[in-house]
Order: sequence, then C-alpha cells, then structure tokens
Amino acid sequence: MAATMDWTFPAGADASGVFEIGRRLAEHLGRLPDATRFTYDARDMLRVTRQIESVCRGGTLWVGFQSAAKLDAERERYRDLLAAGTRIAAFGTGAVPAGLEGLDYREQAPDTRRLANQWFLVSDDPVVAFVSWELGEPATFGVGGAATPGKQFVGFVTDDPPVVAELIATLSGVGAQRPPGAQSVPARRAEAAAEVDLLAAVRRLDPPASAAPDGAVVVPVGRGQDGALPLAIAIASNEKRPLVIVDRGAEGLFGSPYGDMRGDDSDRPDPDLLFGMAMARREGRGETAAGLGVAETLGVAAGGWFPTAAGEAGLGEAIRRFAGAVLVVPAAVRRPTFAERLRGMTTDRLAGLGVAMVVAD
Repeated sequence: MAATMDWTFPAGADASGVFEIGRRLAEHLGRLPDATRFTYDARDMLRVTRQIESVCRGGTLWVGFQSAAKLDAERERYRDLLAAGTRIAAFGTGAVPAGLEGLDYREQAPDTRRLANQWFLVSDDPVVAFVSWELGEPATFGVGGAATPGKQFVGFVTDDPPVVAELIATLSGVGAQRPPGAQSVPARRAEAAAEVDLLAAVRRLDPPASAAPDGAVVVPVGRGQDGALPLAIAIASNEKRPLVIVDRGAEGLFGSPYGDMRGDDSDRPDPDLLFGMAMARREGRGETAAGLGVAETLGVAAGGWFPTAAGEAGLGEAIRRFAGAVLVVPAAVRRPTFAERLRGMTTDRLAGLGVAMVVAD
C-alpha cells in the first residue's frame, strides 16, 4: 500500500471526478472499497451527516464545515456532541466561533479541491465516513447551504474500515494553516510602518483637479515607480474616485506571469476582479498592500490588479476593464530605461491610452 492517499479532487473535473478518487483509492488499497455508496443529492447528504452525528458519542469525529460560518450555524449541535464526550476535530476557513471550548479547530487556507476544505464527517466509533466535494463556481464555494439553488456536490458514504482509516490518517495530519494574507509579526510591523509613511506622503499633497470624466484612478506600482502611488491616492480621495493599483512587480520584459489568469481556483487571481490586501500580502506585494490600507483609511474604494500584459499594454487593459479615467504615472516615464521603453512606458505611448495622464514629478 502506498504511503499516502491523494484525496484532492481532479482539477477541472465535473462530477465524474469522484470516480478518479475511487480509482486512486482502489489502487491505494489494492482492491475495490467495500460498502461504498456514491451520492449526488445534497439533501440525501445532509440526512447522512445527521445520522452520523446522532450516533457519535464518545469517539472522535473529524468534520469539514468549509467555513467557520457554517460551524457557527451548527454551534448547539456540536456543543452537545462535545458535552457527550465526543472528541471533535473541525476544519474550515475563518476564525473559530466563540462558545465551543474543547473543540480542536484547524483553520484552513481557502482551496476548492483539497479534502480538508470540503464537507465531510469521519468517525472512528462507529467506523463510518461521509465525504463530499463541492463543484461549481469558485466564487460561491462554501457559501450558502447544501440545498442552495445552483449548489452541486458529489461524494460517497462508506463503512469500509481501511477507507475510513485512510481518511483519518490524512485528516489527522492536517493542522491549522496560516490563511492567505496572514503575516508574521515583523511583516505586519513593516507594512504598518509603510502605511504610516504613505499616509503622511498623501496628506502632504494638494493635487490640482484632474478635470477628467467619471471613472477610476489607475496607477502602476512596482519596478521602482516611486511617487505615483501617493499622488494617485490623493487624487482619488479628493475627487471621490475609485482607485486601481496595477502591480507590475512580476513583469518580464515583454509579458506578465499573470497573462494566463483564469480565476478558476480560490488561490488564483481573477483577471476580471480587483483583489484586496489578503491577496497582496500572499503574493508578497507590500507596496500594494500599503496602498490599499491607506485607501481604506481615507475612505477610497480601492483594489489591486496584476497586469495580464507588460507595461503600457497592461495599463491599457486595466483602464478598459475597470473604467479608468485618470492615469497617474511616475516621473520615470520622462526618462525611461531601455527596458521600460520596450514595455511602452514612455509619455507618448501612455498618452495614447486615451485618458487624462498625470505625471508624479
């Protein structure tokens, strides 16, 4: 038998992906699982979970809630289980709700395919397991009840002891994770200091009115483009405009590693959506995170975006996607480096984007 079983749902698979899980399991066990029933009906799944909960008293129960909000909705039921002597290891995104003392809660980073992020109950007494994977749109993963219109799950129920043992072994090895955007103390302090400095720089500015039509302020950061961000925030604040921070930090000479963004997984940025501080921190974009923090302090609606193309082409795409009306650029565009000229980061090319351009001289 292999050392570990891979319970990760196949990427891009529809409901039939559960049969790939079954194939892996049969290969792992060296035989077909016994007494395993597949199910697609969310109401039937809910009945199964209630049946398992009703008989688990005194053993250990591993439970996947997908999110802390769903655990909170089941608070009384699980307080009763804890009071009955059941040991519970619970998994979900978000902080554990109050009032569940004695519960072993293991906060998870968002994911749409990992076992620990799914809806499941696994019991060692009696030996039984229910496991499901949620299908559908990543944006609605873990949101709403099992019978919410549009929700789709696929899963199985089993009392095959080796299968249950494999689930227990896998889940027992999953600890609490630092979610995306969580930071170490030094990183939080560094970001806080950067926000203080940036806020002070913004407040020193008194920018002239842009005279542009309604629309967002778009500003590139990264690649040493100092000076543009505080000016962009000041203009957005004064003129009550939204702010789009285009983080160019990972650009290559002619392209961007985010050029093939699909947004089909919770860990991937979506090219059609702006991201917040959590994504900026996870990707290590301190300047963008600080800019979003200062914008929030000043009441400016703001989001970050990773360009799908390099330089001028990426900024043009941001303007089109997010209704840009003002482009704030660093003074470096007046004397661009050779690489920046290749990326189109020159005053004449940027002026051709068709929006008001402000240079942070």
